[in-house]
Amino acid sequence: MLKKNIFFIILCTFIFYGCVYYNTFFNAKKYFAEAQDIELKEDGKPTSNAINKYNKTIKKCGVVLSDYKDSEYADDALFLMARSLFYIGRNYTQAIEKFNDLIKFYPESEFVPDAKIYIARAKYEFGKKQEAYELLHEFLLDAESKDYHPKALKVLANFQLKNKDYVEAEYYLAKIIENYPKYDEYESVFFLLGKTKNESGNYKESNEVFTSLLKSRVSKKIKLDSRYYIAYNHLLLKDHKQSKKFINKLLKDEYRESHISKIQLLKARILTGLEETDKAIPIFETVINDNKRSMLSAEASFYLAELFFTELKDYTRAIEYYNKVKKEYKDSDFVTRSVKKSAIASQIIQYYNPDAAITTETLVLQQLKLAEYYIENLNMPDSAIIVYDKIIGQKEGLIAKLDSLNFQMNNINSILDSLLIQDSVLVQTVQDSVLIKSKIETDSLLVLEEPDSLSKKIAVEDKGIISTEMQVELEKVKQNIRKVEEDIVKFNDEFIPFSRFVKIWIYKTILNDTLMTNDAFWNLENNHPGNKYTYAASMLLNDKEVHITTEKQKRELEEYQNAIDFMETNPERSVEMLIPLAEIPEHDFSDKATFAIGFINYFVLADSTLAKQYLDELLNKENSEYVQDINKFYDGKYFKSLNRLPYIQQLEEVEKIKAEQDTLASKEKIEPVDENSETREKIKSEEMEPETIPEQKEPGKELEIKEEEKTGKETDIFEDIIIPGMPDSLKQEKEIDEIKEKEILPDTLEIIKEQPDSLKKEEKAAIEKKIEPPDSLLGEDIKKKEKNSEPAEENSEESGNAEEN
Repeated sequence: MLKKNIFFIILCTFIFYGCVYYNTFFNAKKYFAEAQDIELKEDGKPTSNAINKYNKTIKKCGVVLSDYKDSEYADDALFLMARSLFYIGRNYTQAIEKFNDLIKFYPESEFVPDAKIYIARAKYEFGKKQEAYELLHEFLLDAESKDYHPKALKVLANFQLKNKDYVEAEYYLAKIIENYPKYDEYESVFFLLGKTKNESGNYKESNEVFTSLLKSRVSKKIKLDSRYYIAYNHLLLKDHKQSKKFINKLLKDEYRESHISKIQLLKARILTGLEETDKAIPIFETVINDNKRSMLSAEASFYLAELFFTELKDYTRAIEYYNKVKKEYKDSDFVTRSVKKSAIASQIIQYYNPDAAITTETLVLQQLKLAEYYIENLNMPDSAIIVYDKIIGQKEGLIAKLDSLNFQMNNINSILDSLLIQDSVLVQTVQDSVLIKSKIETDSLLVLEEPDSLSKKIAVEDKGIISTEMQVELEKVKQNIRKVEEDIVKFNDEFIPFSRFVKIWIYKTILNDTLMTNDAFWNLENNHPGNKYTYAASMLLNDKEVHITTEKQKRELEEYQNAIDFMETNPERSVEMLIPLAEIPEHDFSDKATFAIGFINYFVLADSTLAKQYLDELLNKENSEYVQDINKFYDGKYFKSLNRLPYIQQLEEVEKIKAEQDTLASKEKIEPVDENSETREKIKSEEMEPETIPEQKEPGKELEIKEEEKTGKETDIFEDIIIPGMPDSLKQEKEIDEIKEKEILPDTLEIIKEQPDSLKKEEKAAIEKKIEPPDSLLGEDIKKKEKNSEPAEENSEESGNAEEN
């Protein structure tokens, strides 16, 4: 009896053990199947939901391989794990490693042939295409893997489709159809052949393949997709009626929600071909709105733009949707075509309607896009040069237009002057008539007939209406003159010099035409001396690094930067050098120098009176870019400040904390006396909201914190003493030992790297990291210095991430 019980227990344990690991593997297969059923995103990558299920599959397979590595499902689990890693698509190297483990540790496994094919696919996706081809060709020579050859041929066909080598793709597919008629995926191979013929432009042959599929016993998905391609082929063959017939039937039968928008887009294109634009436009717009920021919405935007361009000749709306293509999906295949067509539409608008809403600047920008398209996408530099020459030639048209407008303005002024003269004569005549009438009425013996005053009144009113209309027309002409004059300035300063500069670049770097290069530079130098593009062209011809700036701008940048460089070691000299720059309104760095002077005087030299003078100048200046930054610490009346620079207080805090750590053997902290506690409470109670000042403080008076009031809990004071009203984006952080990072000064307010001479050497040594100057005080074109004192933890974290990847 005892033996039977023991046997029963062992049997139950074995059954339970087998059920546990099988159940784990069963769940892994379930998650994998669910992930496979989720459709890929438009870019061919799995969705986050699918990735989550693949990760669950990997986790379950890991349990089987670690806890039940000797089970009969170990190779199944390893193969399933490797496939999950492959379909996630983030780390093909790891997937290849797992497939190789399967081949190495389970050479008799039924999954070995599939693993070899997957390795080739992973290498292709990883960019090692040649290795992938070689592996598959070697696999096809292995007679023992004959049953898997059609699968390898299908993979090769897909590779060639991605490379747009349709001849090779058709070769591999035809080989499967011819030699492996009983292949499990025979219908998918046929479908792939029809798709290949469609992409290669053989629309009739493509329809023959898909029609054969519809007559065969294939899955519902294959039939629906085949009908889509038949409708698509008829559209490309311009057989719109037949195409519409198939697409309407497809819309009734399609049950996959994710395919509806794609089919609707095709229907809108068909309706456009049938000139039913009123029906097509709302369908296009629905597809765009239902699929925002996607490849499908970008495609719909392009074809809607084409409708406006080709069918309706509404070039303004066409430009709107051409520009929308890149916004919807910047990597869309339709982007480059949209750029070109948008430029053409802009030029058509200007040609047929010079007074259209599109500005000259918009037109030129579109032309520049077109030229760029010729250079970068079509490798047609000669066509680009033609576009640049056209831009250069447009200035003459603007000058002619300005002359015409001036002539028109003079004519209107002449008419208005003549009306004024006539009014003056009429007024005098009426006055004389009144005088005569008055005199005659006094003589009762004479009777005078009244003049026709009504007709004269009408004449006056008509002239008044004409005068008003002419005044309106005159103002309109004046506005057009101002606009054209502004355009001419832009052409002189920007568009023409830039176009000539790019021509020089093309002649020198692409066409290697020295003669034309020199001729183009001569034109640029003589017509636009001192221009930033002239200066850039001279650097280009001398094989120097090109900077789009002028000699004046470069010199002024150097002047400003030289002055700022002294701010750390000799702030007085820095101010002396900045003052002349601030006093020249035409200087590119005039306002920046003014801001720097105010900052240095207040935060470094502690001269709030002088600082106020310069800060007020910027606050009173219209549209100054520094107003918002200044208001964070000075509102035009009051400063919000500390009695000393915050880093000095911070330094003292650090010194005290270090002293305590060195002298105290235990962790016991010294309790503060009541007086210190009251001081801290007072400071906390006086903590100010942004843009407020304590009433008891005089303007510019500093917040006083006595040395004797400081206690062992220095960090409390540090937390409370901040500059009110400072924006988070402008605050400078510093980490020293165990003190938390404190937000003290705005980045736009310079914090000097070296301390004042009065600071003790011991205090200087306590600073463990230098604080770089804020961006607002640096030259715009000067590259920021890299900080060498980044925390080591960041580097270690980055290296850890790299190892993990």
